[in-house]
Amino acid sequence: MAGLSLPLAHHSEPIDPDLWEWLSTKMNHVLGVDAGAMVLILGAIIVLFPIVVMVLVWRKRRAG
Repeated sequence: MAGLSLPLAHHSEPIDPDLWEWLSTKMNHVLGVDAGAMVLILGAIIVLFPIVVMVLVWRKRRAG
């Protein structure tokens, strides 16, 4: 069990800062949106998905 915690002790940060900078730059370049817009988009998806599922279940129960 001690072997599983060794990779976590490699950096003091939860993710390699160089890797995060590279990923962030690539995502901004490919998607063409800044980080704030991406947070809003992903937040909206996270909130809307359960609502859409509940509406679909409600409509199916009402029709059946």
